[in-house]
Amino acid sequence: MHVDIRTVLRKHEEELRRFRRGLFSTDPADSELASVLPSSVLEQYRAGGLAVPHSFGPVRSVTDRHATLSFVGDISDQAALLEQPGREGSLLTLSVAAKHKQLGTRQPVNPAEARAWVEAIVGPEWLPHVYSAGALTGVTKGGSSTSKPLTTQFFYLFLGADGVPHAEPEHHLGVQLTPLTDAA
Repeated sequence: MHVDIRTVLRKHEEELRRFRRGLFSTDPADSELASVLPSSVLEQYRAGGLAVPHSFGPVRSVTDRHATLSFVGDISDQAALLEQPGREGSLLTLSVAAKHKQLGTRQPVNPAEARAWVEAIVGPEWLPHVYSAGALTGVTKGGSSTSKPLTTQFFYLFLGADGVPHAEPEHHLGVQLTPLTDAA
């Protein structure tokens, strides 16, 4: 299922640009992330520093008139996350969460809409390198016997030390990752 978010993107173009700039230190050229991560950022990761997550939203969902979506992006050092000292490169984590506009309660995110937003963030050239981990956060069992769905969708993009995307490493995050192009 394809979700057209172009109208929403036009309304939030400047916010989206600031979000990408916060994550990548520069705007993508022609909707592609053409620049590499600055070496000073990679050095900070290697020294044990953690990036400050960047957020975008809330924006109105195009698939659920009662929902607003929020996005959080973070770039981390692969060596620390994968517990492999000496490993070079970074990992971009994007999460997409939804809340009911009036009630403020969490609700599941439409995976097709989440994919469309991820494409808007990383660009079509990098989209084939993005992995979906599906919905990972939320409550699976409440205080009662009622099950509640997991709500926040997570996506990962592995970047080499040169800033170029690469395939999921053999030793990964301990969650099932599916190439986003296969999950569509």
